[in-house]
Amino acid sequence: MTRPNRCKQALVLWILLVLLGAAEVGVIRAAQTPTSDPARIIPADALFCLRLNKLATSLGQVDQFLTGLLPPGTQFNMAMMVQGGLGQLLGAPQPAGLNMAGDFAVFGPLPGGEKPDAKRVGILVPISDFQQFLTNPNVVKPDAQGILKLNLQGKPGVAGIQMGSYLLLTRAEDQQALTEARNWTSRTGAASLAQRLSPEELKRATDSPAWAYANIQIAARLYGPMLQQKIKEATAKMQEAQAQGGPMVGAPAAALDMWTSLLNSFLQEAQFVSLTIDPSATAIRLAPVVAGVPNSDMAKILSLSSAPQPQPNLTGYMENGAIMTGVASFSPALVRAIALKEVDLITAMAGQVLPQEDLARLRKLATDSADVFGGATAWSFSADPKNKPPFRARRVVTIRDRQKLNDVLDQVAQVMNQGAIADILRKSGLKMQFSLKRNVETYQGIPIDVASIMLEPTDANAPQGQMMKSMFGGGLNGRMAVVNNLFLSTVSADSDKDIRVLIDQAKSGSPGQVPSEVQAAMQLIPEAKNASLFGTYNYAGALQMALPFLPIPLPKPQAQVSTDSAIAFAGTIGNGRLLTTIAVPKQQVQAVVKMFMSMKEQMEPSGQPGAQPQPAPGKPPAGTPGQT
Repeated sequence: MTRPNRCKQALVLWILLVLLGAAEVGVIRAAQTPTSDPARIIPADALFCLRLNKLATSLGQVDQFLTGLLPPGTQFNMAMMVQGGLGQLLGAPQPAGLNMAGDFAVFGPLPGGEKPDAKRVGILVPISDFQQFLTNPNVVKPDAQGILKLNLQGKPGVAGIQMGSYLLLTRAEDQQALTEARNWTSRTGAASLAQRLSPEELKRATDSPAWAYANIQIAARLYGPMLQQKIKEATAKMQEAQAQGGPMVGAPAAALDMWTSLLNSFLQEAQFVSLTIDPSATAIRLAPVVAGVPNSDMAKILSLSSAPQPQPNLTGYMENGAIMTGVASFSPALVRAIALKEVDLITAMAGQVLPQEDLARLRKLATDSADVFGGATAWSFSADPKNKPPFRARRVVTIRDRQKLNDVLDQVAQVMNQGAIADILRKSGLKMQFSLKRNVETYQGIPIDVASIMLEPTDANAPQGQMMKSMFGGGLNGRMAVVNNLFLSTVSADSDKDIRVLIDQAKSGSPGQVPSEVQAAMQLIPEAKNASLFGTYNYAGALQMALPFLPIPLPKPQAQVSTDSAIAFAGTIGNGRLLTTIAVPKQQVQAVVKMFMSMKEQMEPSGQPGAQPQPAPGKPPAGTPGQT
């Protein structure tokens, strides 16, 4: 066998083992009740689960998405690679008795043992005919206890037992847990993962090509103390680096408190997280879910859905060609809860105990802002690389209390310019000064305010300081105005022009038609019309904007890449959970690949991998006869 063939087979086997979730697996026998749903076999207190439904079909969908993304001449067939890997594992090019059209699942830990051990991974493999499966060359027939073996490299590295229409797999070295696992599965009334999940989540698990799940409460019991210890060790290293003169933002003790607090909050209040993956020929959809523990603060916040009163349609204020654009509609209660959580985070990041006066000021700003701005909003963030700043940002927000608006703006200026927050910014390496001038000009009878933010790094010679100077110059300038119940704001090199465009739109009574690119993105997520949040993100466009300002020398793409197909995202809050849907079009991935390929070619002198620089005309290359 040639070395390339051995490498190829090793790669195939590696992909297979990653897909199954373990390098060595075995089979455990449980109750003989036939079932077509692995969630009814997996215990309810499983730490994690990965399901690959209708494996052959799902792998075919992956291949369709990957077609056209890889370099010309590159062949990559996921379905054939996985089937070939299974053939190597079982010792037959066409494995007998496997149901490649069925649902595969990986979960852990297996039941039994003195304590839960996430290394005891179980793998459920659907079989069409158990007797035919036993004819595969690497399969050793079951012993008196019904446990079969799979030989890996001539040694029994896999043990197993039939479980209805499935094989439940684990490492052979975990044989001690087999009897305990059998006892669990045969126990009357044993709860399964299918019983633990809500009907909505169970439907996601069974209907999607791929579904991943993690029980955060089980993770908290198994790994919470270890994660906290890791944070302490990292903080000790930070303290040591600071003692040796290394840079650090904030006090190490405060950093420890912040990360420990965030970790504890998540582990205590998150019930589970899950993710579905649905590839197609033109896009891949990802749908993560975060669910809070019932009656926890997280669950209460995630039960504050969009405002009950009718919200205006602001999608016409979104823009074509934007790096990011979106609309959202949140209830004032949700805005207030999020704002107060942000205050807690700022307090933890302060690196010091905030004076009660400053803390009260921040909390008042959070609650007053929710009273003013709680409702619908639309925004756009677009590149403007020839100017400073190299972007154009604009926002439209419905206001609920116009009388309190000016008071909120005054509070913003006070918080940014005075007290502990201003001190924190200076200590973090940034001098900031906010100024607000009222009624500077008038357009169409609408007064316009001018807001300016002076930005100055404390160390102008540091790479971060140089980057900030090249991007923002001396700071940011913006315009603000109010038309009826809409608060309009812009930040750009020509914010005066941009605010007038927004005023014209607002005064017309209709922002106009939904931009064509936004309409195309909505087709990727049909349920977006009922979401609390919808938007687009152009990753390729963001790279194009950011590359010229990076403090490290990187090759720039030789030509601008078309990025008119953006990533779409939508979010829905309610019933104690946050559901997000992300659709990534193949065109966006192709644009990013094209950019990186262009940069890679510039790093290679002749544009060919491994090419050497050519000698100057008239000079022989190094090592030729006659060269001294």
